[in-house]
Amino acid sequence: MRFFLLILFLISGSQAWSSADLPDSTAGVSMQSHWGERPVRADSTTAHFAEQPKPGWEKAVLVPYHILGIPFRIVDHAGHETIKMMDRWGIFDMPPSEHVGLPLPYGVYLLPSISISGLEGFSYGLNFRRPDFFGQGNMAFMTVSSSSRHSDKLAGGTYFNMGDRLGLQLGAGYSELPLTRYYGLGYRSSAGDKSYYNRMSRWGGAELDFYLGRQLTLEFRTNYSTIEARDSRYEMDEGLSVVHEGNLPYGFPGESNGWTFRSVLVRDATIIDGRPQDHGFQKASISFFQSTDKTDLSFIQYSFDVQHFFPLWYTERTLGLRSFFTRMHNMGTDDIPLTRMTTMYHPNSLRGFSDLRFYGEGNLGLSAEYRWPIWATKNRKGFGIDAYVFSDSGQVFDRTSEIAINHLEFSAGFGVRLINNDGDFLGRFELGFSDEETVVTLTFSQSFQHHERGLLYGKDPTRRP
Repeated sequence: MRFFLLILFLISGSQAWSSADLPDSTAGVSMQSHWGERPVRADSTTAHFAEQPKPGWEKAVLVPYHILGIPFRIVDHAGHETIKMMDRWGIFDMPPSEHVGLPLPYGVYLLPSISISGLEGFSYGLNFRRPDFFGQGNMAFMTVSSSSRHSDKLAGGTYFNMGDRLGLQLGAGYSELPLTRYYGLGYRSSAGDKSYYNRMSRWGGAELDFYLGRQLTLEFRTNYSTIEARDSRYEMDEGLSVVHEGNLPYGFPGESNGWTFRSVLVRDATIIDGRPQDHGFQKASISFFQSTDKTDLSFIQYSFDVQHFFPLWYTERTLGLRSFFTRMHNMGTDDIPLTRMTTMYHPNSLRGFSDLRFYGEGNLGLSAEYRWPIWATKNRKGFGIDAYVFSDSGQVFDRTSEIAINHLEFSAGFGVRLINNDGDFLGRFELGFSDEETVVTLTFSQSFQHHERGLLYGKDPTRRP
């Protein structure tokens, strides 16, 4: 029986194999179908699927499309590669990295820096860090940068950890802004009077920081500075001495030299600066300036900064409110020169106007920000991006009697904030709008909770209150 079944299997298999070698029975024969007679296979009756040729008008449209798309593809590729590079360097702490940047010899780390502002335009440069500089917890820092508006900067400093409650900063630097804008003095300055001048500053100083406990820090700083104001070598037709001929501000052109002594008391109860949900931040400072040049110039300046954060009804939604006030009192017989006057400068700025837009002997401002998370890698408390809308109002003044609602300037805008895994702030990109201009900002510092080691990181003390 098994032999008989084997014979049947072999016979059926040979028939199947032979049938596979038979020619196609439908070849050369027309067949009937539901839609009618199907013609005999031939090149003329067989469809070959291929990409259809584009009409001439479509080709003409695609040429400018591809040309205009080149910058966007370059930005997309550059952004993708930049994110990958930043991830490899440990900026996002994925995987965790002890120090951020490209390792160099002698324990130095290199990190490229970019920023965008209305004052300096697109800035690019290099930052060098040396952690544990001559001891655990110390730091050495140097920055060099240039910008699309021809500004240059070279600055640096050191920080020495002198115990749990005491730190020492040393710093020096040079900064030049060849296209600093000037519209006039006081709140009445008009956008139609825009002019340019060259502002160059040099400084060096030291600061002691005492941590007092209960979120309180006391700082003592002294620094020597030189500021020059000259006609710009750019935009000469709109130079300050041309546009404001016959009404030049005191100290222009000229140079101011002198010592500044400053004390600051800071209370920061917010714990984190990326997504604070409640509590507040307060800062009060008083400084004294004494000239060392031929002028009889000395003045006292005091400044206040009060902030508070309110949790809203949705998770991680926050409303931040801020107010600041600065006042100068001239104690000398000479007027305060242009370069020493109070101005709107980060963090005391109106974000719809470029920094150094207004000049006076005092300023004040009110700001509000509504923040909410829009993207996170793992959870809403981890690394991610928050969106925010803001509104700023403020003015400069020479006398307190000039403070009035109808003298205030207003600006508003929106942006995104980059937050790291620890809930701390990394950077922001925003658009600010006013009745004069639109300001694009990309920076790694913020207006709220702006308290950092300024001398160490090369911040120009002559621009800040």
